Amino acid sequence: MLGLNKMRKYLKFLVIIATFWLAGCITRSARYHNELPGYQFYANAPWKSLIPLESSIADVRRVLGSPTTAKDIANYSAPYPGDDKAEQPVWTYDLNENWQILVYFVKTGYFERRKFPKRLYKRLYSIDYVPKGNIRFDKSRLPASFQKKHTIAADAAWDEYSDGSGLVYQVYTTKTPYGGKYPGDLNRIKYGPSDDQVQSHSMK
Repeated sequence: MLGLNKMRKYLKFLVIIATFWLAGCITRSARYHNELPGYQFYANAPWKSLIPLESSIADVRRVLGSPTTAKDIANYSAPYPGDDKAEQPVWTYDLNENWQILVYFVKTGYFERRKFPKRLYKRLYSIDYVPKGNIRFDKSRLPASFQKKHTIAADAAWDEYSDGSGLVYQVYTTKTPYGGKYPGDLNRIKYGPSDDQVQSHSMK
């Protein structure tokens, strides 16, 4: 039989464990909580257990399996050299007839490599849903919490709407030279790190 003091300590320990478990559940379920109706992929996503800036390349392979295509965009025309040797890996998963998933790691992006320490290079950065066809995006449906930023790339430009949780909607503002996308078409939906995660993991 446990003594009264030992019993109290044991119950206190159980309460602490339960509190941490519940907090983790709440945080996980609250991630990307501003998804728009019709684009609510996170709740049933096979990758829901993956966390940007925390999950490793091995974690992504374990959860999602081998990608349909793996490329090192630093040496795009060469065969994929493997996860350890790839300088800027990008993985593609053919999800269904409407969407493909692109997986980016910290070491994939030029700005990310400058922002984060090398120990995070092999961590997941974002999972992007890219439509295979043309999807007109109604910006008026976005809550006021989303902030807009305009981006101009070599082949196109788009507006980026983000709410700070890591959820981002990119909408083209120019026609693409390939793929037949037009202004107002959805470029992609990004599921990346929150602003708080970026701040806590970035190099000071």
